[in-house]
This record gives sequence, C-alpha cells and structure tokens, in this order.
Amino acid sequence: MGGICTRGLLALWAGAILVGLTGCGGIETDWSYRNIALGQPPAQYLDKLPAETSRRTALGLCSFTSKGGQARAVVVLVTPDRRVAAKLRATLGGRWPAGGYRLEGELDPRLLDTAGAGPLDTLRVLIAELTGYRGERLALDAHGLVAAGLLRMVERWPQVAPAGRRSEVLRHWLERVPAGGRAELGLTPGGVFTFGYEAR
Repeated sequence: MGGICTRGLLALWAGAILVGLTGCGGIETDWSYRNIALGQPPAQYLDKLPAETSRRTALGLCSFTSKGGQARAVVVLVTPDRRVAAKLRATLGGRWPAGGYRLEGELDPRLLDTAGAGPLDTLRVLIAELTGYRGERLALDAHGLVAAGLLRMVERWPQVAPAGRRSEVLRHWLERVPAGGRAELGLTPGGVFTFGYEAR
C-alpha cells in the first residue's frame, strides 16, 4: 500500500495471539461495515457509507458520527489502485458495549503490503498510518477513534513500544477509550488478519 512501509518490521506471523478474555464477538455489525469486503474495487464500496458522514482520503475512505456522548467510525484502507486492503470499525458508548468501547477489523497483509510483518507490528503500522494523516476534522476523528483502540490493544503487550504521533485529536480519543480491555488477534486459514478490542 502506498505510504505503508514494512522495512525493519519483525516477521512474527504466528497464527493467532489471544490476550485476556477473547469474547469480542457476538456484537451486532452495521450494514455498511458488513457489506464492505477485502479486495473490493471502488465501484463496489464507495456507496456503502453515508455520503454526508463520509470522506475519501489518500488512505482510503472513512465515516464518522458523534452524538450525545456516542461516536462511531468506519475506516477503509486501500491499495494504490483503491481496492479495499483493510476495514476497521470503532464504536464508543451506546450499546457496543453500553458506556464502553469496541473495535473490530480485518486486513489482507498481501493487499496492505504487510505480509512480512508480525501481528503486533502490523498494528503499529496501522497506528502510524492513521495518526500520520493530515486533513479535515471528520477524517481526523474517524482515524483517531480507531487508532486509540489500536493503541490500547498494543498496550496489552508492555514489551512492545508504542507507535504513532500523539496528536491533539488522538489524545482526545485516548482519554475516552478505556485501557485494559479484552483484545484478540488472529489469522484465518485464508491469510486474513483479524483483530478486536473491547473495554468498558
């Protein structure tokens, strides 16, 4: 993927890593997120997110809404030819879970150009990419809400150095995303990297 560099990352790809209690599944997924699939070209995903709350960026596509202390973000990262390489969804407050935070995502290491990186290093690459974005506030908030959850996941491994630029927007979301939650990393038989984080 343009802009993502895997040089120097450790090749630690080891199937699945579980931290804490893994019960990150079973939460209702919205229509938009479910209907965006890895590998899709723009014609198949651009109309999946509401136009009024979505923006196209150099990284891909994102959507962000916030109301009454609740916030939701969907971030889609794309290849140089704009195919979906990764999709991430974060929800703060509301019923996913009540008063807490939930992050879920999946990515194709081949499409994202991180095939030689281990799962934790892949998370660090995602964090650096999202926090390095400069643009309008809606996209900054979408990226920040997702990156905050990724950072909380990485914190579950204290021996792993943090990554990413601590911008004002990211600091804002880190103050609202609880630490010490349940994290899950996995690799499907098809080579897709999946991850989730849930905290109250």
